[in-house]
Parts: sequence; structure tokens; C-alpha cells
Amino acid sequence: MKATKWFANIALIAALAAPALAAAQGPRAVRLQAEMSMVLTGQVRIAADGAVEDVSVDREGEVPQQVAKLIRQAAPQWRFEPLAADAPAASADTPMTVRVAVRRDPQQGDDVFVMRIVSATFGAEGPGEAPRSGNMAPPTYPMEAAQVGMPATVYVVARFGRDGKVADAFVEQVNLHKVGNERQMVGFRKSFATASLAAAKRWSFVPPSQGKAAAEDHWQVRVPVAFMLAGAREPAYGQWDVYVPGPRQRAPWAQRGDDIGVDALAGNGPRLLGSGRRLISGLGDNG
Repeated sequence: MKATKWFANIALIAALAAPALAAAQGPRAVRLQAEMSMVLTGQVRIAADGAVEDVSVDREGEVPQQVAKLIRQAAPQWRFEPLAADAPAASADTPMTVRVAVRRDPQQGDDVFVMRIVSATFGAEGPGEAPRSGNMAPPTYPMEAAQVGMPATVYVVARFGRDGKVADAFVEQVNLHKVGNERQMVGFRKSFATASLAAAKRWSFVPPSQGKAAAEDHWQVRVPVAFMLAGAREPAYGQWDVYVPGPRQRAPWAQRGDDIGVDALAGNGPRLLGSGRRLISGLGDNG
């Protein structure tokens, strides 16, 4: 969906409001790098054959109308893995989280933005069916980033066994919330990733005790790690967040489809990978 001039102005004003770290970083360079997005929750009704029957957005009155409309138009195109013939009947509604982003369209020009659904997760575990946090001490804020007031969000995927200890950890993406030159951005992403991995290797989790996942001998979880400065607040539900997205990487052990919801997480706790209804189509060409 092409963004209206209103969306373009919002993206430009919000991006320019973020202080540049380098004097040579002018307004045009800031505008070209920054994007804005929001994570929303809702429910999707999925038939046994994988077709979508209905979709709803939570607290829709707090969400921009264009965003809710985009989700309603995209959902009928989604296709999920059909249920096996002997599988229990699907629940009436499946929880979902989606990230909607407004990004510059390089093919249309610097001042043209498009709005798309860029990631999503579907499903939720019942009591005891998902891993729980054990020891999850936060990472140390990189000194260089703290000195210049650089916030970030790091998405970590971790594997652990029955002892709850993390065997492997991998940084999938690092999003920065201010803009600098390319060398600075690479350096900050590396320092945030290093700090997050050092912390993740000391984390522990409580394995699932109920459901299908309880029979496994290892699990994978995705955890968003927010580096926020004192006094800072995350955007409220239905409000845009401005940031510079980092490259998305796939963990060496990742399975097909594990990375579709890298940055579509509501809340800060661990999310079990490989659970819920699996999307076998794309999220749609919403442009």
C-alpha cells in the first residue's frame, strides 16, 4: 500500500527529529535510512485447510485506520499449513502479532513511502506449554553507545536443553534508534550484538512441562533485548516507533519459517519457535 503524503511527512519529521551522530550526516541521509513501524496484536481465524476466515485487530480504536485496513486486506491472502486429518479441531481464534512498517520506496523516489506488513507470528501456548524465563540478567550497555545516547533493540535467538542452560545464541537483527554514518552504525550494531550475546550465554530457562513441546530435549526461543536510556519510554500501542533497521541474519541452525517473525514480538519475554500455526505463504505484496 502506498503511503499517503501524511505518512511521508510523519516519517520525514520523525526521522529528522532523531539527532545525527555525525556532522556530515545531513537531512537527506537521515531520511533515506530511517523507517517507522508498530507492532500490533489481534486474532486470526484459520480453517482446517489453512485458509483465513476472519481477522481482528486488538484495540482498533487506538490504531491508525490505514494500518488496520492494510491488515484486513492482507489477511485473506495468507495460507497456513493445513491440519492433519487426525489433528484436534482448530481453536476459534489464533493470537497474532504483526509488525507494520512505513519505508522509503527507492524505485519511486526519496519522498515516496510504502506501508507493508514486514513480519508476523501466529499462535500462543497454554499454561506450561512454553518455556519460562529463569535467570535472564540484562546485558551491559556498551559504553560508547551510552556516551552518545544511542538506544537499540537486539533480537536474540537461543537454544537450550533440559538443564535450562543456553547451548547456542545468535543475534538475528540490531535496530538502532539514532542515525550516524555507516561506519558508526556498523560499530554500534557490533557492540550491541556482542553485549547481548555475552548476556544470553549466561541466561537460563525453564523447559515446557505440558503439551507437545514438553517431550522434546531442546528448545529454541526468541528474545527482544531493549537498550534504553534512563527516562526513555517505548511508544504506546498504536504509535509509530522510528529506527534504522539492521541487516536480518538467520541462525545457522534455523529451520524454514523460523525467521518470519524476528521483530514481531509483543512484550519482552521469550517466545518459543516452531509453535502455533505455520504460515506457508508470504505475508502478501502489500505495496
